[in-house]
Amino acid sequence: MKAEGFRATGQRAARIGAVLVVAAAITGPAIVFVGTAHAQGSPTAPAQQEIPVLSREQVDQFLATPGAVEFIDVRRADEVAAIGSLPVFLNIQASEIDRFLGYIPRDRTLVTISNHAHRALAVAAQLRERGFTVAGAIGVQDYEAQGGTLYGKKYVTPAIAGVVAPETRVEVIREGFEGTEGPIALADGSIVFTENRADRLVRIAPDNAVSTYLDHTGGANALALRANGELLAVQTTQPGIARLQPTSSVVAASYSGRPFNRPNDLALARAGSVYFTDPGAAPAAGTPRPQTPAKTGVYWLDPRGKVSLVADDISRPNGIALSPDERTLYVADSWGEHLIAFSIAPDGGLSARRSFAELAGFRNSPEGPVSGADGIVVDTAGRVYVATSAGIEVFSPEGAALGVIALPKQPQNLAFGGADRSQLYVVGRGSAYRIKTLTTGVDRPGK
Repeated sequence: MKAEGFRATGQRAARIGAVLVVAAAITGPAIVFVGTAHAQGSPTAPAQQEIPVLSREQVDQFLATPGAVEFIDVRRADEVAAIGSLPVFLNIQASEIDRFLGYIPRDRTLVTISNHAHRALAVAAQLRERGFTVAGAIGVQDYEAQGGTLYGKKYVTPAIAGVVAPETRVEVIREGFEGTEGPIALADGSIVFTENRADRLVRIAPDNAVSTYLDHTGGANALALRANGELLAVQTTQPGIARLQPTSSVVAASYSGRPFNRPNDLALARAGSVYFTDPGAAPAAGTPRPQTPAKTGVYWLDPRGKVSLVADDISRPNGIALSPDERTLYVADSWGEHLIAFSIAPDGGLSARRSFAELAGFRNSPEGPVSGADGIVVDTAGRVYVATSAGIEVFSPEGAALGVIALPKQPQNLAFGGADRSQLYVVGRGSAYRIKTLTTGVDRPGK
């Protein structure tokens, strides 16, 4: 790679007739230029220029210090859309450097970007020759391969009949939230979700404006909205189900005299009862699972406030949702290969447990089997949407796989919103997305 870069950028340096001697302040893989010749063939004075290719750690240090450098991406727009980039000051091609010199700040340190740093190194050399301070170059595909996160990549949906048109763009609303969970739709078409590590609720307006909806939520992780306007939440600070609005109060904190472990998600029926999951606290990342799993459960909170345990045989129950007719309850098992379904009895009990659909996100990890199955939502046609490690998996009412919508980051939860509930809002790993659909969400309180 270094030899190839030497030839490419060396030819460019010979064409412009000079190379400056500049010592790079950052160490790392580098490309070295030595003595170019003038067009007349006479040699220049010996010169050496070393431009480092920055590692993921060095790039992340710059990203963690806004204003430390300005990034200049020297790739075509289609490459940026297909691969992704970093937050950049300017996106230009190498042939445009002279035309845009007046736009590039001379009082800032620069870092150039290309796919594997070849073009970035060449442009970095040109900028140094023109008196700019350059810290190094980045190959974003190498940065991503080292575990770095890229932004700006254009994600589009496959064609899923009745769900999304082909090439529908996955719109990035905002990134950088401190946790993203539990979205629900409000009557005005906006979405509210839990920014759980910041202990607040965030509202996304129909025009994508973002604002704080409510602070100090008791570590709310999931939400539901009753027909009378009461806002319910799964809380994690004091584990249980609570009412956040119009007044704050605890609805359920224990079962059979024992406190809940760490409830995760809830589904609200039209009659006012609530089904919710309690998987307990997740094991720390990278640690093996305990040989004796924590006791988990799916609970039913009836309209009178009585709590019943309705399922206790799911390894890690997570997301939960009701079918449009509320005769079926879906439960996501984050460690399981299948989405689970139950039939709901008139008295609220569950029966006929079955493996409803096979999850494409299922795999065997060093810590054990995992699907990443998380939030669930249904549409008016009874199709089921599940957030997994593969993206948004869509299933027919019978459990047939219809397609997968890939996202920039692994999704955690989702909800239909917008004035006609035809926008699918997805949150996960600190990001919020919106996808225009051909269908609509169920028009009922909650999700």
